[in-house]
Amino acid sequence: MKRISLRQSVNDACKQCVYDPCAAGTWKQQVTLCSVVSCPLWNVRPKTTSAIPEKVLRWYGVETGDSQSLNEPFE
Repeated sequence: MKRISLRQSVNDACKQCVYDPCAAGTWKQQVTLCSVVSCPLWNVRPKTTSAIPEKVLRWYGVETGDSQSLNEPFE
């Protein structure tokens, strides 16, 4: 039986919770923009290292400047 790493477990949990294939952005972009700060995984959620396209930010109602601070909750 193959062991799953803690990182993979967190990634899978976040993807299952947040990802909507009908919404804008990749699963990692969607998880990066997660605003559920009460989630115990929020601080360790996977985040994209690439810039999130403006059309994806607009889809979620995030201002371009707000995306610079992805470790703080969106208002």
